[in-house]
Amino acid sequence: SQETEFAGLTAEVERRLGKKLTTPEIGTLLGLYDYLGLPADVIYLLVCHCAERVARRYGPGRRPGMKQIEREGYAWARMGIDSQRAAVEYLKKYAERQGMLPQYMRALQLGDRLPSASEEKYLISWQEMGFSPDAVALAYDKTMLKCHELKWPYCNGILKRWHEAGVHTLAEVEERDKPSFTRPPERKGSSDG
Repeated sequence: SQETEFAGLTAEVERRLGKKLTTPEIGTLLGLYDYLGLPADVIYLLVCHCAERVARRYGPGRRPGMKQIEREGYAWARMGIDSQRAAVEYLKKYAERQGMLPQYMRALQLGDRLPSASEEKYLISWQEMGFSPDAVALAYDKTMLKCHELKWPYCNGILKRWHEAGVHTLAEVEERDKPSFTRPPERKGSSDG
């Protein structure tokens, strides 16, 4: 029955978060299950995903709050992640994007630190637009020339313009920015020696 399934989910989530859920927290979980209609196995994957994200950013032992889990649950529902297969597929893509982040950070001369939450938003959106780290490095270069420091919104503006122009690779950008050499018009009436 649904009650048994929900009780099982609650127990799993408590085990994963290492704490007893309060009544309001159980209410939030029920909202994901009942109101959003997410299956129990999907909710469990969602909780694990949030827990891993928090641990990666803030260190082991830190746990996500129920508000954060709820927000992510609504995001998953909007993306149509409502089966275990869809969740596994999404998490695979997420891991691939995360795996690319260090390359983008290096392209921006930021070394090996983790991006902050707002930096990560930019990096992920640039990946989703289809920019390679070397194209981002070129945008960084242009930003530095103009601003003398990394201004994320300025760099983002450059990449957005390229995206709208349909150029995403270093080669495409360089091709687009090449000055087109036009031959000077022939002057009438001048006779060559």
